[in-house]
This record gives sequence, C-alpha cells and structure tokens, in this order.
Amino acid sequence: MYATIDDYIRLGYEELEDKTEVYLERASRQINTICFGRIEGCGFDNLTKYQQGLIKEAVCSHAEFSYIYKDYLSTPVASFSVSKTSINFGDVWDTLNGVKTSSQVIELLRGTGLLCRVLR
Repeated sequence: MYATIDDYIRLGYEELEDKTEVYLERASRQINTICFGRIEGCGFDNLTKYQQGLIKEAVCSHAEFSYIYKDYLSTPVASFSVSKTSINFGDVWDTLNGVKTSSQVIELLRGTGLLCRVLR
C-alpha cells in the first residue's frame, strides 16, 4: 500500500466509513496498473521522494474518487437519458489501462514520469 490512512487525512480527506484502508489498498493496486506496473517493478522505496509524494497523493485522490463514484464505476453504461434529462459519465472520469480515474489523478501521475509509454 503506497499511502496510509494518516496520509489520507493529512491531505484533507475524511475517513470513508471504516473502509478507508480497503479503498487505499485497492487504489494502490490500480495506480500501479495505471503506471504499467512500474511502481512495483522499480520498488516504491527506490523512487525519489518527489515521485513517492505524488504517488501517495494520487492514491488518496483515487481512493476518494472510487468511493464517491463506486455505484457508477462498474456499470457498462457511459450515458443515459430519460425524457429531457441526460447524464453522460464520460466527462466524470478518464480510463487508463482499464482503470477509471479522475483527471486530477492522471495529472499527478504524469508528474512522476511513470506514465510515459516509451519507458521500459
């Protein structure tokens, strides 16, 4: 797990109904997937402090995002409309490597250099 409950609270988030640790663990796995497995491949402790900080912030932000949109993330529907009302989920999240997340998380991870597709 790349971020702790203390990191989560320090960054200004409120605990998630006694499920914060579960969401942080899931977010850590998904963040590693978004980064093409490079966090595990390099070893989190081998990254720079700057990269570690951005990853912790991304994990916390992704955990919050996953909690808020938990009812919609697993649905295959991208949009729907009823009468004159329509909802389009495409504006809410981006998908990278099969993981739906926020643009804020992607921007944080871009700062680490681990999203570059040409790295090996």
